Amino acid sequence: MAGRAPGRRVLRVGFGVLWIIDGLLQAQPSMPTGLPSQVITPAAAGSPGWVQHVVTFGTQTWAGNPVEAAAGAVWVQLGIGIWLVSVSSPRWSRLAGLVSVGWGLVVWVFGEAFGGILGPGASWLTGAPGAVLFYCAAGALLALPLSFWRDPQLGRRILQAEGALLVAAAVLQAWPGRGFWQGTLPGHAGVRVPGPLASAIGSMAQMSQPAALHDLDSRFAAVVAMHGFAVNLIVVVMLAAAGAGLLTGRRAVIRPVVGATIGFCLADWVLVQDFGVFGGLGTDPNSMLPQSLILAAGLMAATASSAPVPVPVPEGAVAPPPAALPPQRGGLTALQPGPAARRLGLAFGTASASAVLAVWAIVMLLMGATPMAIAAAHRGAPRPAAAVSACYKPMLARAVPKADCHASAELAGPGGTGLARSSAASAHRVTSAAPGEVTMASPSSS
Repeated sequence: MAGRAPGRRVLRVGFGVLWIIDGLLQAQPSMPTGLPSQVITPAAAGSPGWVQHVVTFGTQTWAGNPVEAAAGAVWVQLGIGIWLVSVSSPRWSRLAGLVSVGWGLVVWVFGEAFGGILGPGASWLTGAPGAVLFYCAAGALLALPLSFWRDPQLGRRILQAEGALLVAAAVLQAWPGRGFWQGTLPGHAGVRVPGPLASAIGSMAQMSQPAALHDLDSRFAAVVAMHGFAVNLIVVVMLAAAGAGLLTGRRAVIRPVVGATIGFCLADWVLVQDFGVFGGLGTDPNSMLPQSLILAAGLMAATASSAPVPVPVPEGAVAPPPAALPPQRGGLTALQPGPAARRLGLAFGTASASAVLAVWAIVMLLMGATPMAIAAAHRGAPRPAAAVSACYKPMLARAVPKADCHASAELAGPGGTGLARSSAASAHRVTSAAPGEVTMASPSSS
């Protein structure tokens, strides 16, 4: 069946790999203390008050039990990813898609402040409407019955929805007064400062990363600062043209448009979003890879041939009932297991590697969701950063709730200054939802 829906397979495996990458990124040692203050809180800056209240609830829940929350997020995301990659059965993969939608909405609301779309400076280039929202869209598509994927109409609808998003992004990027048409803006004492896009790229370039990437991003930030109008004009035209092409739904048009749009997404992923994983607090590869996967899956579904109509079976072609076994005569009567026991034994005896991995993934997901639910129900006072850093070990084997790490707290030194300095040294992070989120916390500012 998977061969009849190649677009669905691309979506399932691709987003499964992304969830695994997100889980591994979540295991970075700076996550327990750094994520609330340096990622989640800046993501809500400038958003309406009710959004900030929602995000504050999430940060307080995390800060009260940071080790359990960080470990739980690792388990949940790894579990979803392994589940999606390992299960090819439509029924189980549909359930995995629904689970990924639920967890993705939690992250999108509490971790990305609704993708920053309600804050100032939101831009498709830097991640709006939030990377995790595309994870949710992929999960919802995977939850559809397999028969939907055999109809090219679904692929056209996917591409048209992406086209509408690109047109809206073009309008938002071209809106006057948002600063994107200027490479630099007037600052204090008449000094020109980088505009929103150049500032976002420059902030990304300052994070800890290979020197070649740092130089590439720094040079592109300088180009944007010098030629802001031309760069924004190219972006607006590209987004509007790509969106209009996808909205047509015509096969001859969507093929080249999808290819060009994926290329544009990858260029933005490198030059603007800086891969989204550097700095010690990167939680995902940002929004361009998920969008590229959705575009590729939509194109494959839209250009696939329709499934053949099944031929009805004549009523007279009924298989004859099996012949009854002759009754046993004499001897001892063997004990026969019941139907349920036979089915269970057959399931264990013939289980494939993918089924075993799926069961393991579900167990991992439960191991992560349980402590996080307990932490949300019993919120405590925020723990000192030094004590949390001493307790947290960036290994999956340490992800046990309420781990006793008091002995290792002595390594932090008097007052935990040693670990506090190491945490401050890695306090560079740009979030993946919008330019308003592109906020860098440096050691000097902390």
